[in-house]
Amino acid sequence: MSGRTALRTIALLLPLAAAGAEPLSFYYVTTIYRDAKDVALRSPEGVACTSTSLVVADTGNRRLLTFALTESGAITQTGEAKLAELTSPVRLQLDSKGHLLALDGKSHRIVRVDASGGFGGFLEMKGAAHAPVLVGFKLDAADNVYALDVGSERVLVADPGGNVSRTLELPRGPMMSDIAVDSGGTVYAVDGVGATVWSAAKGATRFTQIGKSLKDSMSFPSYALAYQGKLVLVDQHGMGLALLGLDGSYLGRQLAIGWSDGSVYYPAQLCINERGGAFIADRDNNRVQQFTTAR
Repeated sequence: MSGRTALRTIALLLPLAAAGAEPLSFYYVTTIYRDAKDVALRSPEGVACTSTSLVVADTGNRRLLTFALTESGAITQTGEAKLAELTSPVRLQLDSKGHLLALDGKSHRIVRVDASGGFGGFLEMKGAAHAPVLVGFKLDAADNVYALDVGSERVLVADPGGNVSRTLELPRGPMMSDIAVDSGGTVYAVDGVGATVWSAAKGATRFTQIGKSLKDSMSFPSYALAYQGKLVLVDQHGMGLALLGLDGSYLGRQLAIGWSDGSVYYPAQLCINERGGAFIADRDNNRVQQFTTAR
């Protein structure tokens, strides 16, 4: 693990399109390359974080790594888990109680991981018309599950027990790569190929496109996060982050392609905790990088 005492900005602050919008910048802090046993990370695709903890999906090594975070900035590994039911962990979410949910990229099922790192059962989407093929999911503040089901071309909304209470039909044509949900209950779907964003307000049954195609500004947005009134998109093929307003307006970019600390190469998942600490699974650089959004 390498670190720097001085923070440095990674990308130029671009003019924000939305009037009154506050800039969101990512400043490099440190990098995790290896575990406590000096085993190198291999193609990590998932991260989930709180102000005191971090979980990494070390996908190429078929395992999960847990770390403790302190206010002083120390990152200490606290555990490692390998589950037969989770051989390709790709997306992680922590619920309000700190319980981990992990999406397996091969079975396309969500796995519950118990406090000891063991298998806690599958999160079954009860009431779904067909067996879901999940490629992404998010949790809201009440731990309701929003799952992107490419098999039925719908977003399934379920309670923490997996009981489906609502379905949102996806538009025909766009290839949705991920979803996000904001604090008001609006669901956002991202078309990775077309670089468009669609939204469905709380209570809606289908999505409507917001804004225009941002293909000139994004290559392939593969992960979406609603944060502080913005959408932060991991532009996997564009090697960076794209920032959007909740109306789909383009606000600018952060980070850039590279192999040195602070640069990314085919990034996967992003998480931001309550303190503004951000972690990025920098997949093809075989590492997880820590940033801060605090000024």
